[in-house]
Amino acid sequence: MRNRWFHRPLLHSPTLGVEKKVTWLELFYDLIFVAAFIQLGNGLSHHITPGGVALFAGMFVPLWISWTGFTFFENRYSVDDFLHRAMVLAQMAAVGGMAISAPGVLDGDFFPFAIWAGIAQGMVALMYLRAYLQEPHGRDYARYWGLVFAIGSAIWLATGTAMSMDVLPLPIGAILCGAATLAILAGPLNRRSRALSEEFPIDFEHLGERYGLLTIIVLGESFVKVLSELAMQQEGMSLYLDGGIVLLITCGIWWIYFDDVAGAEVREGPGKWIVWLYSHVPLQIAVTATGVAIKKAVYFNWDSPAPDGYRYLLVGSLAAVYLAVAAIDSVTERKQAELSDRARVNVRAVSGIFLIALGAAGGTMSGGMFLVLVSAVAVGNVLFDMMMAPWEENEHSEHGSISTADKYAEEVRSGDHAARPRRDLSRTVRKGTPADLRRDLYFYFIEGSWWRVVAVFTVVFVASNIFFAALYVLDPAGISAMGTENTFLDAFHFSVQTMTTIGYGTMSPQSTYIHALVTIEAAVGIVGVAVMTGLVFAKLSRPNAGILFSSKIVVTKMGGVPHLVFRVGNTRGNDIVDARLTFTVLLEELTPEGHHLQRLHDLKVTRHRTPMFVMTWTVMHPIDEDSPLYKLDLAAHPSPIRSMIVTLMGHDGTYGQTNYARQLYDVQDIELEARFVDIIHELPDGRMMIDYHKFHDTKPDTAPPEDRG
Repeated sequence: MRNRWFHRPLLHSPTLGVEKKVTWLELFYDLIFVAAFIQLGNGLSHHITPGGVALFAGMFVPLWISWTGFTFFENRYSVDDFLHRAMVLAQMAAVGGMAISAPGVLDGDFFPFAIWAGIAQGMVALMYLRAYLQEPHGRDYARYWGLVFAIGSAIWLATGTAMSMDVLPLPIGAILCGAATLAILAGPLNRRSRALSEEFPIDFEHLGERYGLLTIIVLGESFVKVLSELAMQQEGMSLYLDGGIVLLITCGIWWIYFDDVAGAEVREGPGKWIVWLYSHVPLQIAVTATGVAIKKAVYFNWDSPAPDGYRYLLVGSLAAVYLAVAAIDSVTERKQAELSDRARVNVRAVSGIFLIALGAAGGTMSGGMFLVLVSAVAVGNVLFDMMMAPWEENEHSEHGSISTADKYAEEVRSGDHAARPRRDLSRTVRKGTPADLRRDLYFYFIEGSWWRVVAVFTVVFVASNIFFAALYVLDPAGISAMGTENTFLDAFHFSVQTMTTIGYGTMSPQSTYIHALVTIEAAVGIVGVAVMTGLVFAKLSRPNAGILFSSKIVVTKMGGVPHLVFRVGNTRGNDIVDARLTFTVLLEELTPEGHHLQRLHDLKVTRHRTPMFVMTWTVMHPIDEDSPLYKLDLAAHPSPIRSMIVTLMGHDGTYGQTNYARQLYDVQDIELEARFVDIIHELPDGRMMIDYHKFHDTKPDTAPPEDRG
């Protein structure tokens, strides 16, 4: 029990194993910041100019610093008494003052915002001062950050006061406040701060949750803006279509953040978490600006170009989102990913660059086409996310699975006779694979289907030509015979002719800029054709074995000795020279000391190679004294047999390459006291016939001689 009126702050450390949960006070605290972001967005919507965007970002950073200062304090200390709540509510009031005065800054009235920003930062300094006085452990940490915020607060308050009395001109005041802001942002970079972070580690799980909550609230606010605009307008299919597209963009941002950024772990290494932290500044600025842009994007005309200001704001903010996510991805490791983390960094960065080029070309296309292309980028990133991480970690978490050692020990102890589910070792889910050892894109395409290759190639081809078309329309006069009504489409067609080296001759480059761009695109096209040709050739040239294994392994007696028997067929009938076969069993063992082992044992077969494999091959393993299966009850449950692996290799005369095939058998595939039916027959003209319809058929080993075939 602790006193709700007053208790001392306790320094929290993740090394103690105590989970740091987000409090109701923190959630309430976030709401006032979202209100401030809304006010900033409203101000930005009336000042869509480079200067207005710069002021918007400049005012956002002090708000973000105040939020981050409190968030880090809550991450490091556990306190929730009357005094702490009073200080937090006072800071929230100061943030409210910043929100109210923010639109005035865009009109040149800066000092009220500066006063409220100084108070908000001062409250964070007081929280650290209290921790310094009352918590002996970690005083160096509290003193350092208390001084950082106190100095920043003093500069903001002094500057705001001087400006209110007309002692300090606006440019000088803005420079001083900017310097104070940069000083706080630089706080984690010096050697002293890094040493304190190592001595008093941050709880990244709590910190990631806090930044995720702020992001999702800002995204939700964008959703509300669009729905509010739609509710005030007359119904119409075009309006609903615009609304659906812009909401799709918002959903795309949510998807990549909470499936990628929020689900990734910061890599170990100097400065990694600093990059993670600072990349959230442009990310959350861009998310807020995107909310402003999509509110106006609802009104884009489908038949005429979108307005320049809101078009650039939309693609610029979205590009900043993807570039910031790329920066975060560069220092984090994605959980349960199939592809290397380098791939997701490249895709996010390319998406940002593509959007910037699309903004420049947006004036030459209709608003509808522009929105469709922007939303296609959002959808493409979502599809890439699903392609990169098709498995969900919770599905294979420790709560839903059991180790093979524990399971086998329990089966041995309890004598459980329940049948085990069939295991396919080739479809093993790999958890925690190091990022550098995951699949690369080449491996991903080689092992994938042709549909995968064709779909990705089509997307890359179209997107590349859209990108170059966007660059071409920056100088439409530099291309001869360029149309005036459908400039972007003409530029797209010119790009296709250039990339594929078709060149019909109707359109040709005229200016130096277009000539240089054609040179670059021609080089890109040559490299792209070479890569695609190599990929297609590699897939086409892969030998595909026409080898068929029987679905069962039978146990039958030959010469009084039981044999494991299965058969293999060459369905194509081509020459496979010097075919070699190995037969291996994977046995599960528990040593007297309690060690759980899964050992591979070679099973000797009566004939392990054949000089020419054209028809069928009956493989037999005698279960005698030399066999690992000797005295093993093949009908026992649970069975120590985990799997039986067959591999066959030989030189394929058709392909001129070494061919291979493999088959995995489960203990459930063993059929006792049975034999395979005959499938080889001789035709009247002397030819041999193999009846593959009966290839897997078996019959009891006790059948009368006349029925054995």
